[in-house]
Amino acid sequence: MRIFTINRYQMKTRIVPLILLIISFSCGTNHKPLSDAQKEKIKGEVKKVVNTFFKGCEEVNFDMALEPFLDSPDFLYINNGYAFSYKECKDVFRPVFNTFLNQKITIVDEKYAFPDNATVLYSNHCKSLTNYKDGHAILQDPTVMLFIFKKIDDKWKVIYGVESHIDKNVASESSKGLNQAELLMQFVGNFEAPSGKDTSEFVQFKSLQEKNVLSLYAKVVTKGKILLEETGFWGYDAANNKIDLSVIVSNGYVFHYLGEFTSSNKLELSDVNNATGNKFIFERISPDEFKETSIVNNKTATRTAKRTK
Repeated sequence: MRIFTINRYQMKTRIVPLILLIISFSCGTNHKPLSDAQKEKIKGEVKKVVNTFFKGCEEVNFDMALEPFLDSPDFLYINNGYAFSYKECKDVFRPVFNTFLNQKITIVDEKYAFPDNATVLYSNHCKSLTNYKDGHAILQDPTVMLFIFKKIDDKWKVIYGVESHIDKNVASESSKGLNQAELLMQFVGNFEAPSGKDTSEFVQFKSLQEKNVLSLYAKVVTKGKILLEETGFWGYDAANNKIDLSVIVSNGYVFHYLGEFTSSNKLELSDVNNATGNKFIFERISPDEFKETSIVNNKTATRTAKRTK
């Protein structure tokens, strides 16, 4: 689930052959074939543990979600190709989990296999919707998961987990009922934003013939001299119900942000490259004034833009 999503550049991949892991944990167990009645009993026991994991995810309770996992050097969790030990799951994913508002998990299909009476392979096809505290939302669909359970001290524990998913940006709970395209039109006009001593940025938004698109032209001026120019657009992407901001700067820098209005007066945009964590937040103070907060390379800056003639 989204509980175990992480910046791909933060951890190194460790690959453990699945078949070797199963064999190593199965040595010495009873390989006598299980009856249907035994399988159903074990399936019920394992299902309770699986439900604990999903309940922890949905209730944003990290400790509950982690509880089914075996605290052991042999434990491994692989998320979209990146491997984590038990300790790494605790250290890395707890802060990520704290960014969630809630999750909704829908299981499409699930299967059980029984290599022996002390090992269960649980797999599923599911989808999850994660709403974040900052207002954006991610749908993981499809998601496939595999948990290998081992009975240890009379308890079923996950000794190995694999998760693979595809992320899709969707409308968050906070943005439901808001007309994103209509709210975007609030920015039509000319604005000036002080940007330092004797320096201001002048921004012009024009409504284009294409519906729900604004052209953008900006220039940073100090003592009458243009230092930088920017051209681009703000557009409403109806397919994703998102606002798309794309800009080219005269120094060669290009940035691309995607987001949504989380309220009628607040627009939140995130860098399309999620690994960076860069964000822009625009808050309308009045019809002629808005505050811009930028978070770029972990540095936060705030300024106020006022409408000009």
